[in-house]
Amino acid sequence: MKTIVTITGIRPDFIRMSQIFKELDKHYKHILIHTGQHYDTTLSDVFFEQLNIREPDYILNTGKESTNHFEQLSYLSREIPKLFLEKDIKPDLIIFLGDSNSAGVAFPLKKEGYKIGHIEAGMRSYDKRMLEEINRTVCDHCSDILFVYHEDYKEQLIKENITNNVFVVGNTIVEPLRAVSKSIMDLPKRNDMILMDIHRPENFKYVERLRNIIKFGNKCIDKYGIPVKLLYFKRLKDAIDSNNIDLGRIEIIPLLPYKEYIETIYHSKFIISDSGTGQEEPALLNTPVVVPRDYTERPQSYEYNCSICYRVNDDNSEEVYKWLDDIHNQVKAMDLKWLGNGETSSKVISYLNQYFGSA
Repeated sequence: MKTIVTITGIRPDFIRMSQIFKELDKHYKHILIHTGQHYDTTLSDVFFEQLNIREPDYILNTGKESTNHFEQLSYLSREIPKLFLEKDIKPDLIIFLGDSNSAGVAFPLKKEGYKIGHIEAGMRSYDKRMLEEINRTVCDHCSDILFVYHEDYKEQLIKENITNNVFVVGNTIVEPLRAVSKSIMDLPKRNDMILMDIHRPENFKYVERLRNIIKFGNKCIDKYGIPVKLLYFKRLKDAIDSNNIDLGRIEIIPLLPYKEYIETIYHSKFIISDSGTGQEEPALLNTPVVVPRDYTERPQSYEYNCSICYRVNDDNSEEVYKWLDDIHNQVKAMDLKWLGNGETSSKVISYLNQYFGSA
């Protein structure tokens, strides 16, 4: 039986991988390594419980042993090969998902001769300010088998001369979200708040951008007469405090376990988010998204009326309000076809079988 090692480190990626983990357990000798990039017990353990993810085989201490991206990569580049040697792990394939610093270790592992797989391949924002853009591009170019969410991403890889073993599987988020949201979506939407999720350096590192986003949030309170609640991230809060940014009537709330987070999105009139996943999950919950970013690796979300770009530096708020009104009044419809049909995990297994059969 082939040995597949999955290396995952952050909460969103565990959510996306949850169903794939279960399928890998059924069909392969599957070794699950948690890098510990996100390690807080309150949230990490709850995510595992709510999504019924089994315990990892090994848990590393990336988040505790390192404080920035290059320390994380250095730590993982040392500790993962060491773990393989000490535990006599001989992977036939190492699979990463996404674009976190944990996925960045694909580069040193590839240089050691390991075979690499990448789920969520082909995404590009072309914004090199983003560490994630660098991570995912490097991981793609190190990979021997690549799973893309749709044809657009496959075409992107072809432009970069990556043409072998590229498979379209649909979006991994559909299966776990549907499992969690069944009971939630039976309830009528309250539309009684606006959730704000701002955590990218491209926003919190630039004072005027951050001020403009906060101003926009307060304008939304005035326009819609409902509260705006901002998710807490330490680096965001530090930026707000160090630059004396007035939050106005925006309330900061703690990060939420997955089910509660999904429930909050569902009952929001819309969300304001610079999260990549924040352009996908809300669409499945029929909640529109305002994206305060200059670039996105998910342009299909705009194309299919699931989100709209808020231009932070030149304030197109009137255009945003008009789009939101059109969505809520059903003048425009959110189209979910870009997210796939919810059969991603079985497609991944099928293509893995094909890959190993021809190897």
